[in-house]
Amino acid sequence: MKTSNFFHILALALSILLLPLSAASSDWIYTVSPGDNLWNFSEKHLDNVLRYEKLRKLNNIENPTRMKPGTKIRVPLKWIRSNPVPAEISGFKGSAQLFRADGSVIDINEKGVLVYLGDQIKTGDESTVAIKFADDSVLTLHANSLIRFDHLSAHGETGMVDSRLNLLEGRMDTRVTPAAGPGSRFEIYTPSAIAAVRGTEYRAAVSEAELSSSIEVLHGKVAVKGAKKQRLIKAGFGTKVAKGKQPIAPKKLLNAPKLNSLPGRIRTIGWTLSWEKLTEAAQYRVEVSEEEAFNTILWQKKTEYAKVGLPDLLDGRYFVRVRGIDSLGLEGKQQVTPFVMDTRPQPPVQLKPTPAQVFRATTPELQWSDSAEADRYHLEIASDKAFTELIVDEKNLKSTKFDTSEWSKIQPYYWRLTSITTEGEFGPVGETRSYEIKPIPEKVTTEMNTSDDGMLVASWRAGAPGLTYHVQMAEDPAFKDTILD
Repeated sequence: MKTSNFFHILALALSILLLPLSAASSDWIYTVSPGDNLWNFSEKHLDNVLRYEKLRKLNNIENPTRMKPGTKIRVPLKWIRSNPVPAEISGFKGSAQLFRADGSVIDINEKGVLVYLGDQIKTGDESTVAIKFADDSVLTLHANSLIRFDHLSAHGETGMVDSRLNLLEGRMDTRVTPAAGPGSRFEIYTPSAIAAVRGTEYRAAVSEAELSSSIEVLHGKVAVKGAKKQRLIKAGFGTKVAKGKQPIAPKKLLNAPKLNSLPGRIRTIGWTLSWEKLTEAAQYRVEVSEEEAFNTILWQKKTEYAKVGLPDLLDGRYFVRVRGIDSLGLEGKQQVTPFVMDTRPQPPVQLKPTPAQVFRATTPELQWSDSAEADRYHLEIASDKAFTELIVDEKNLKSTKFDTSEWSKIQPYYWRLTSITTEGEFGPVGETRSYEIKPIPEKVTTEMNTSDDGMLVASWRAGAPGLTYHVQMAEDPAFKDTILD
């Protein structure tokens, strides 16, 4: 090889290796599959099939009809066909509206509704909407939020999707699919910031009162820009951006609170969920979903305390997550925990007798409300509060009354009820109530005597231990003018 040829080849190789980063990052690298040829590739992926020859020369392809599988082809991004692709409503809870770019309005009440460029979605109270994009990225829009879809396109069938959204009000979560190439783009605009990502999970919120935005990154990295200043926020950190200001330095997110143990099945409506307190938390946010991915939220609540009563949910399997909120309003890490609600059918309300009521030489009739969820009732009466000594164990009561005249022994009694469905499912055991049967005290016979000092003394025979007496003295037989009571 001549020296001049060697240096020419070396210079060519170096020029390729030292391509500017911006040029390299704007090229799509395609791996040739068996059966590919350059003409079909150009028809499928390029904006103009006439770019065929330029592509051949760019990649120095000698035989464009028989390309070797595994070969890498470099394609300038600006040559790739771009086409609009809608997003799709993949889930919803509560009420939300889709405002079309043409001015029409649609109530979101089913999955599969398509969302196009220029459309807006607004959620109501206690509502969420899950939106799925062409690359399978998912965005959850929370209650009282408004978002606009500023750009929705894809680069042909390359897998590269360009999604740009504007969060005007409220909160959102995203789970963004990793970038398929340099044309992949997922950006969230807020009134004060721009967040650009390529494969990550993060939250964004707009505070109308403070005219600021917050970004919290759970997985991956997010480039956050405000007032021409960009910060890279890594997983486990967050930032705030005030309108017209630069993003604050990344702040570490609070750790996920540790939940106290949950029972295998929650049998009580309003059961209290609790967790270990975080010293730096000003508040906590609790969310419940039917999905482990939390694409839609069934219920959420903010609280200052390290506990909260769960809502009245239908029987079934759910997921809960709790996170701390620091003094800046940044929400921390979270851990998803499953739980099972099994509170139905609810026990009836016990009406009579009243709690701890005493009956003298008679027995009560037990009465309770009629439960709409119950086909029949299970009544238990015991002589002890632990119900180890059962007196009555009746599982097929259709009535809402029960006569206890057969059980008149002088003692305390404890009773409780359970509802049973037509399918034979037993609900949670109801409240334990008590009543007591006591004897009628004997009539007190008194004697009046004069003591040695001339005082008049009333006396009577001592009764059973614990017995007390009510004494009255009056100047008239009707005891209207009482002297002593």
